[in-house]
Amino acid sequence: MLHDIKRVAVVGGAGYLGSALCLHLLDLGYEVASIDAHWFGDEAISSLRSRPSFTSRQIDALHADEVTPLLRGCQAVVWVAGLVGDPACDLDPGFTYGCNYRSALTLAEICKWLGIERFIFASSCSVYGQSNEVARLTEESLTNPLSFYARDKLVCEKALRAMSDETFHPTILRLSTLFGWSNRMRFDLVVNVLTAKACKGETLEICGGGQRRPFLHVKDAARAFASVLSSNLPLVSNEIFNVGGVENNHRILDIANFVCSEIPDTNVEYLSDVVDRRDYDVDFSKITDALSFKTAFSVPEGIAEIRGRMSQSNGINITDSVYINEKTTRQLINEIRRNGYHHAPMVPGLVGSAA
Repeated sequence: MLHDIKRVAVVGGAGYLGSALCLHLLDLGYEVASIDAHWFGDEAISSLRSRPSFTSRQIDALHADEVTPLLRGCQAVVWVAGLVGDPACDLDPGFTYGCNYRSALTLAEICKWLGIERFIFASSCSVYGQSNEVARLTEESLTNPLSFYARDKLVCEKALRAMSDETFHPTILRLSTLFGWSNRMRFDLVVNVLTAKACKGETLEICGGGQRRPFLHVKDAARAFASVLSSNLPLVSNEIFNVGGVENNHRILDIANFVCSEIPDTNVEYLSDVVDRRDYDVDFSKITDALSFKTAFSVPEGIAEIRGRMSQSNGINITDSVYINEKTTRQLINEIRRNGYHHAPMVPGLVGSAA
């Protein structure tokens, strides 16, 4: 560990990515503090509580007086919180804005005030949206966000980079579409849900299928954050990195074919209507060249992993809201409205763990 980084706060630490990240950082020898609203419960980090270098706090609203004491003593903060995925974020743009922009920037301001130099922000390759470019997209390519989720990520990137100075060094990680097993599992990600449905003998419905997308195992995503933490500051300060590997750039129909190869006799129905217009290939040479980061898991390996876990899951209900961000978000929004609120921005800085 460089630059005396001993303690790291993971905001969204009980989420799909956050729980994997907390475990990985602990295994590397960091002290880890998880800050999370536990919208999906805290089972994902329950096994970590026995480790003396791990602490967690459930926080529903990000007020300075609540979060500041938790950040004291931290040398770095990682943001993997907020709402993730177009269906969840499209439910209420105001709620999305509060969770994904206001909360992140509020936390960054607190970190800067406390003198915490490193702030690593989980963005998304979805900021590229739909691209007609033949060449793979680099960090310098034009962005074309198609959803509230992607737009909020992009404005967060710009605001965080504008905050950069000699005392505050944000790093932006544009993550590929995640896949793989996590202690807080998600079955609303394309690789995960197609594999799970095939395991249950359901027909896979593929809309279009020609859309190109980069994919990234959740454990590789955790490794990317750790790579930034251990890198010399000039290499990562105020930088944007695409995170993934070119070998995991695939079309959606390729994912279906991988699933069929792993789980024979899977039925696939191809629909002509293309619902998701995101379509792009991504270049990852910057993070490879600068940080020597390379992915370890392929999509077929992730599919095999999920199949093995499903066989041990004793009839897991993949449609349960705990596994689907959109369902849990809808429940949360309805609860807020029943309590007299209309939009989440009226509730200061809600922080969740949808990631």
